Amino acid sequence: MAFVSCTPENAADNDTEIDIIGVPAIGADPHNTWNLQQNQWLGPNLHAEIPSARVLLYDHLTVEERAIELKPTDHPDSKAATKAYANVRDNLAKFGIEEWTDRFLETIRGSRNIALLRRRPIIFLCHSTGGIIVKQALTKTSLEKEARKTIGKEVNLAAICLGITFFSTPHHGSRVLAGLEFATPIKNKLNLKFEMSEYLLGQFALQNSHLELLNHKFAAASLGIKIWNYYETRDTQLKVLVSEEGGGEVQTKVNLLVVDEKSAVMTTTDVLIEEEEPRPINTTHVGTARFADDKSQYSDFRQDLKTYIQSTSAQDRAAHHALTSSIMTDIKVDVHQFYQMDVTADAIAVKVWSVQPTLQDFLEHGPEECLKTRLHPPAENGHRANGEISKPYVRIRNASEVSAPAALERPITPTITVSTPQIIVAPMDKGGSRTPPLDPESSILEAPTIIMPKTIHTRRPPLNPHQHQSDPDSVGHLAPASVTPQTTSAALERNPEHPRLSTREPRPQRARTYQAPSKSTDRFRWIHVPYTHPGFVASVLKTISHEKENMDLHTKLLSPQVWSSQHNRSRHASSHARFVRSACKCLLPKTSEHHSDELLSPTSSIGDAQLALYLPYLHWDSFDQLRKRADVIAKRGILPHARPVDREIAKGKSVECKLIWQYLHSKWPLHTRRTLDQYGYPSLRNTTVRDGDQVIYKQTRNPILSEGVTGKEPSMHNIKAILHAARAPGPRYSKVKTMSDGAAKVLIVDQLWIFVVDDETIVTFCSPKEKTDDNQEQGDVRHNLYHDVNGDYARECEDCFDFAALAVFHAVKALLDYTNDPNLQVFRIFEEYISELTEQQTKSFKEFRDNHRYRDPRDLDVDRLPQYVDNRDDLNALLELRDIEDELTTIHKLFTEQHKTIQDMTKQYEELNNRYRRGMHGSYILREVNHCVDGYLEQVHGMKESAEVALKAFEKLLDMKQKQANIVEAHLAREQTEVAADQSRSVMIFTIFTIIFLPLSFFASVFGMNIQEWSGVGTNIDFYHAFVYMGCISLAVIVVALLVAFNRYTRRVIQKIWKVTAKPITNLFMCIPSRRVHGLVHYWDVEHGHVQESPVQARERSRSRPGRTPHRGGYEMHIFGE
Repeated sequence: MAFVSCTPENAADNDTEIDIIGVPAIGADPHNTWNLQQNQWLGPNLHAEIPSARVLLYDHLTVEERAIELKPTDHPDSKAATKAYANVRDNLAKFGIEEWTDRFLETIRGSRNIALLRRRPIIFLCHSTGGIIVKQALTKTSLEKEARKTIGKEVNLAAICLGITFFSTPHHGSRVLAGLEFATPIKNKLNLKFEMSEYLLGQFALQNSHLELLNHKFAAASLGIKIWNYYETRDTQLKVLVSEEGGGEVQTKVNLLVVDEKSAVMTTTDVLIEEEEPRPINTTHVGTARFADDKSQYSDFRQDLKTYIQSTSAQDRAAHHALTSSIMTDIKVDVHQFYQMDVTADAIAVKVWSVQPTLQDFLEHGPEECLKTRLHPPAENGHRANGEISKPYVRIRNASEVSAPAALERPITPTITVSTPQIIVAPMDKGGSRTPPLDPESSILEAPTIIMPKTIHTRRPPLNPHQHQSDPDSVGHLAPASVTPQTTSAALERNPEHPRLSTREPRPQRARTYQAPSKSTDRFRWIHVPYTHPGFVASVLKTISHEKENMDLHTKLLSPQVWSSQHNRSRHASSHARFVRSACKCLLPKTSEHHSDELLSPTSSIGDAQLALYLPYLHWDSFDQLRKRADVIAKRGILPHARPVDREIAKGKSVECKLIWQYLHSKWPLHTRRTLDQYGYPSLRNTTVRDGDQVIYKQTRNPILSEGVTGKEPSMHNIKAILHAARAPGPRYSKVKTMSDGAAKVLIVDQLWIFVVDDETIVTFCSPKEKTDDNQEQGDVRHNLYHDVNGDYARECEDCFDFAALAVFHAVKALLDYTNDPNLQVFRIFEEYISELTEQQTKSFKEFRDNHRYRDPRDLDVDRLPQYVDNRDDLNALLELRDIEDELTTIHKLFTEQHKTIQDMTKQYEELNNRYRRGMHGSYILREVNHCVDGYLEQVHGMKESAEVALKAFEKLLDMKQKQANIVEAHLAREQTEVAADQSRSVMIFTIFTIIFLPLSFFASVFGMNIQEWSGVGTNIDFYHAFVYMGCISLAVIVVALLVAFNRYTRRVIQKIWKVTAKPITNLFMCIPSRRVHGLVHYWDVEHGHVQESPVQARERSRSRPGRTPHRGGYEMHIFGE
């Protein structure tokens, strides 16, 4: 096992930045595997194409194993060579995938003992079974705890691997590679040193649980790794032995695909490899690694590999892997074991034994091993699995446990033994083995014997009422009483059966212990995984199946008819358009008569009934969290890949933000928490405006009453202030956190996924609310469900189906019945807001009536015209009622969907009750939930009717105001017509007078001019020149006036000239007088009620003019025509 070729030869060459490692099939020749037309393309040729890459060829065998050869029988060393060959072959026959992987990792670590080389990125090129070794090594190093801590101490392949190329790798097994009849032909075809052992062949069999579980682990470890997957499309010719009918064997040739497409491609319905790119190649199994007969594929691969190396950074890959590891360690999985406990002879209680491992530990060890870590806490030398020293614990050994002879020699006292707790999982060393304890002498500390005082009683009072207690002045209840023979005889005469005065030695009492779960007392197991990520569903169910050694447990639960067909994906890439449609799928065993048609109704693949339930339910979140989630989604939506990782998100504590960044656009994308409008309108690309108009949000934020004034609870009588605060534009999804929006609440629609794997296991998935400083446990489904089943007065759950019904019960009632925060009383907030708007409606009708108390249109008060036509408040109320009606419709849709799913679930439970005696208590719980949902529907329907009545009333009021505005407009138009008629008569009279007196004035002015013709003075102007001057001046004035009146360009030029020259000079001289005049005019309008000012302006004016008070009618400023 070594690297047999290195290009360039200097291992620490600073000119290279990346390693390309070729891994052949197990036992294959490392040079012959990559030969292309007698020319090895994986070596100097590839280095010449990519100078920054160092090319390495790996050999699974050691130098000594590779050098061993069989010699002819006539050779003197033939027997010794044959014996050595057989020894090596027999020794390697014990190797499986795990052992070959350990060899591979040892070589990788040995070649990277320099700190500079540990972080060097790697790209693997794997052929056939060598790809399985690379996958096993990559998942193994990613699961090692030391490797997860840092990359500097251990070589973590998952962190430094940039890409992998598989050439005909049997990811799902191969009938040819696993068949004993093909062992010799495969050895000859692949040029293997030894035939694969029977043990190794069995690990490549079809439907191998080890390979399937390895694919799941590799899917999690390969996030961010580019994968090229080449698979053969041409049959390979193999020479096999065929048995003849008459006896004997004959050699013949068969043409078979060694690894077909279904086995070569890793992605399946339950395993999704994010960046896998399958590529068919027209060649045989051996030719895939050589690109035989397909030079175009070879050219494309070299170009793609070169481009990928140039565009990918090792730092980005390491940061991406660190983000993945952080997610796997930050997510805590709840594992709860329900078991029965004998309380009395006639009563049985069901208790819960819980443990909370990380998702990484759960997938690595399984739920059974996670429970054992709590059931057996003591560990060697007090060292925990993570390397920390645990605190010692104290065990009090009862004095009655001491032997009788020792008790007679000295006073009997309790003995205190101090020891350290024991954890089953010990820390791993670099080779993957457990480290021995540091100090074997420090595991148990024996304390000296302590003499108990006489006044301390170390035992409870006797349960037998006839049993007398000892004297308080004695050495204690646990010490034998010193009884004289006379006292004993006298006591026996009075009561010969007295237990304290029996002549026999006192019987040692056994210490009372707590009953822990065991195989005989286990009922079922509940596994809860936070966050609704479809990728976690397949991994968790696969882990449970692998632990139970039954891979059929999850096959039907993850079938397209039950799982993938229920997923909804929109045409656009909005995250809220991804959800699982509400449904209840009950998979009964094949023996059921009603489920014989598997196409119409899927059946269980095991002997137990199975269940898959998808249910939306109402929940809540803070507006601040909604804004942060929207910012992360928007930032992640710009990038096509999760690399490069945002530093703030990677260093932050929000697991939800990390999940969004990692899985938002994966093949199985993350299902984020949806707002109420995102649930009701999944086809909308952006619901930002609708989310900001939620009734709960507007009623739980601090409303803005006036400019610069905020209050938590506005007075009920000021309905206008409430409406203005409700319609005030908030920051919505802005990054700026304000005092009014930080603690506001919004309605969220979450999903609950339930999978009953078998009669012993149930798995639930639901998204939690991010932990903040406020009461995040309000309405938490997991929290309420756990406390309901863990207590003295817990609900009775006999099996997984009872628990599934109880989970539905808590999901439906989570927000509406299990919250005591006033800001989360959803129905009460809606009812109060509808009542406020109804009150506003009554007030508006009264104002409308009071504003029209006149009989003659001529009595219309012109000063109150703005109140006649102002409908801003009524329009705000109308919009609020429309929002309420829309949200109630969405909530009604949610409850209707829940009602339908629960009814389907109830029907399925009836069949389970009748045929399999399962879910007996769950049927009663479902009836209760169904009745509860009916009550919710009635409440929502009643509020919708109230909102519709108020909405219609406001529509009528606005219609009446519009009609009244038309009447007022007509009245004003008639008045304007009358004024225009009066003006026309005045103009006519003026015109008459002008006609009469204009000629007289003209002649008077003409004959009054001092010209030569009239005065006779020669120095005066003559009549001709006077008329020329008058005509030219009049013509110029007329032309300028017409241009200014009818030419737009002329007006603009005059305005610019005015702004540049005359206006600054005029403003300079008119500044102080204009301000004084403006102040006097404003004061006159306020005093006479023409202008209404705000309270702030009134206070400022009252300060400037003592003794003056603001106008009694002014709270806001309304100017008609504004």
